[in-house]
Amino acid sequence: MLEGDIGDAILIESFSWKRSPSPDNQGTFNDMAIYMGICDGAELGTTFDDNYINGTCTLVLSSPSYTSQAVAVNDWFEFTLDTPYWYSGQDNLLIEIQWSSGSGSLYSWNWDGGSNRCAYGPYGTSSASVRNSNVPNLRLNGTLSLTNSTFARIKALFM
Repeated sequence: MLEGDIGDAILIESFSWKRSPSPDNQGTFNDMAIYMGICDGAELGTTFDDNYINGTCTLVLSSPSYTSQAVAVNDWFEFTLDTPYWYSGQDNLLIEIQWSSGSGSLYSWNWDGGSNRCAYGPYGTSSASVRNSNVPNLRLNGTLSLTNSTFARIKALFM
């Protein structure tokens, strides 16, 4: 996600995808791992690890078998993180999802991000076999960082 798509700093406790019409209303994924970090560019390269700013790749969810909740079309699949991720409001957020096998699906609505903002490849490989501009409709859930202000400043906003 680009910095401009997110806005303020947030402690990300979960994220959600909006389900599109698909045959399955949930999915089960083996050896699931989700990583978050930040990246410099607006376009992803083919080597997964090279997309992260050095030292920012953080494991936020790990499960030998993860089953999503069943949701109706246009509802949100929510992934609650094992470890919340602090996003400072600076740079672009990178979310990487891995799984070895599974059943069902998690097809989500997406939009054309205009550049190679999505990359994927077979489990266990270090490079993407496909890059494209499809970006899933994504909702970050957590605690926003509020800007500190004085009472007089807040009062002046309403006058």
